[in-house]
Amino acid sequence: MLWYFWLFAFLAFLGIEIITTGVFFFLCFSLGSLFAMMVSLLGASDYISIVVFCAISLVSVLFIRPIMKRYISKKKIETNVDSLIGAPAVVTEIIKSNKIGKVKVAGEIWLAVSEEEINTGETVVIISVNGTKLIVKKNI
Repeated sequence: MLWYFWLFAFLAFLGIEIITTGVFFFLCFSLGSLFAMMVSLLGASDYISIVVFCAISLVSVLFIRPIMKRYISKKKIETNVDSLIGAPAVVTEIIKSNKIGKVKVAGEIWLAVSEEEINTGETVVIISVNGTKLIVKKNI
């Protein structure tokens, strides 16, 4: 009866999974350990509990892990200046070709640079951020 070993293995694999969030690899082994512990508690031999652990772990890695990774994937959340990329802005100070002008985006005034001349009042799209300057282009 190795149910106490399987309980320890279950808790250890679960702990490692919590530390390595989003991997879902050790979760598969914790499921295998949980099922092996249940089989062991029901009186199965040690050999059977090992077979159950291996089978459940393998099935979990092959089938459950891809589903978990697909539905609970880490989505990159754009924050700070990265969230400005693709956003529209209004030119508040003329932007001459490759010269600094100013734009207003999300209620804030930013320095902006463009490869083309853009007049005051025109709408632009932010294509990237370079330090404290926004790289913009005309909104077509």
